[in-house]
Amino acid sequence: MTNYSRAALVGDIGGTSIRFAITDIDELTIADFALLGSADFSGPQEAIERYLMTIPHKPSMVGLAIAGPVTGDAARMTNLPWSFTKDDIRAVTGAEHVSFVNDFEALALALPHLTKYDLHQVGGGDPVEHATKAVLGPGTGLGVAGLAWGQSGWVAVPSEGGHIAFAAQDRDELALLEQLGAEAGFLSAEEVVSGRGLSALYRVLAGRAGRQSGEATAAHVVKEALSGRDPIARQALDRFAEWLGRFAGDVALLYGARGGIYLGGGIAPNILDVLTTGAFRNAFESKGRLAPYLSAIPVYTIRVGADAGLRGAAVALSRELPAVGLQARRQVRSEI
Repeated sequence: MTNYSRAALVGDIGGTSIRFAITDIDELTIADFALLGSADFSGPQEAIERYLMTIPHKPSMVGLAIAGPVTGDAARMTNLPWSFTKDDIRAVTGAEHVSFVNDFEALALALPHLTKYDLHQVGGGDPVEHATKAVLGPGTGLGVAGLAWGQSGWVAVPSEGGHIAFAAQDRDELALLEQLGAEAGFLSAEEVVSGRGLSALYRVLAGRAGRQSGEATAAHVVKEALSGRDPIARQALDRFAEWLGRFAGDVALLYGARGGIYLGGGIAPNILDVLTTGAFRNAFESKGRLAPYLSAIPVYTIRVGADAGLRGAAVALSRELPAVGLQARRQVRSEI
């Protein structure tokens, strides 16, 4: 690692999982990847210390994508009781530069850098060049962000879209949502289209069938549904995919996302067989007279191996760094 190195430690700090890697922030390469469980740590500082013990060098730059709001030099996790500052991260890394970005803002920044090998398309046509894109994804919570083209290039547009109200479309849905709402209080989209939403839906459907739900984590429901061992799990997952499609269509309309809708998070990449049955796409397009508008919009699932959150954290970090010396660094690289 030379003085001209653009190597950085990047992290994707989620409510369930934490991902770390070393990246070149010009090339967006990923090395020394590590996947950790958030529940094993009291905060990101402890997780970073654990990761740093496994690599030979400490980069002087750190970029973190965080599943929660970022305000100035501080961040707060939405689904974990973690709050921390850039100085807290500097204290455990010794880094000169530290960058924070919301995790779905990071995913949005990564979109132009993803290739066809990173994506699986679910219907629609070709994206309109330089048209607005949007990314959303159910995981521990439900994140939403946009990406708009401007004079200086692509600009990420963060949001709290996962917390909008979720509405029923028929009496059966109303009854289901009333039961889900009894657990959650205010029934936001995140309480329905998320890991805990899938778990809650499974418990409701199991109760209706006179069954004990037993283990009802989202991962368990997905596994049992896809294996065919549990028809109630499959019923829950099919309904979940339909609701995800409906919400994705709403996001496409809100952003005018003719550049495409991208599905991130921890669930969508693992249920491709369900998303491609037609129910997801039908729910996405079923918006009355706007159906033809939505039918042309492509939906892409971001594959797990794309490391999009880590790449987005690297893009956000690189945008905060001064451009001074960049050409010199590239010249040094070319001479090595």
